[in-house]
Amino acid sequence: MVDWLSILSSALFMLIMIDPSDKILLVSLLREDFHIEDIKTLIIRANLIGFLLLFLFAVSGQIILQEIFHIDINALRVAGGFVLFKIGLEALESGGMLTLKREKNILALAAVPVATPLIAGPAAITTAITLTAEKGLLHATIAILLAILFTALTMFITLYIIKNVSKTTLGVFIRIIGMFTMAIGAQMMVQGVVGIYLLMTSAA
Repeated sequence: MVDWLSILSSALFMLIMIDPSDKILLVSLLREDFHIEDIKTLIIRANLIGFLLLFLFAVSGQIILQEIFHIDINALRVAGGFVLFKIGLEALESGGMLTLKREKNILALAAVPVATPLIAGPAAITTAITLTAEKGLLHATIAILLAILFTALTMFITLYIIKNVSKTTLGVFIRIIGMFTMAIGAQMMVQGVVGIYLLMTSAA
């Protein structure tokens, strides 16, 4: 039986790892230079690629870590938490988490940097692998799909309301999200360190 409450909780956590606030900033930047229909196409394509990447890591990530690189999942938590903490710190200091290279063809941005690393970034990949290891593939897949759908919806809504939101308000919002992002990154690092410690003490 599918535990939907647990899946929704995992989807919310995955959503935080993907960080929709960064995509709001992305859409606001694209809205200044590109036609709305082209941005819609980018949103669909980027989120589809992002989902496929996260699903791929959910399926094979644990095997790659343990069988090929011999990396414990807790070490991945520490690394992912550090990256997330750094991203949050940058957002807190600058009010933005995005550096966008200008392209004449907007669709050239769909895979890089929008799908990865903005959607399927280190923290989201770590979460996908961890969810599969702890909850199972079906649970992780549904959680990833729900988070991606909400991210895409947020980006679509932003297309129509961004003109009514000032850059100052957007910057304040991103700084607040940055603080929470730092806290989540710190928590991931602590969980990883505790997990490594327990593993070492049990093996001793």
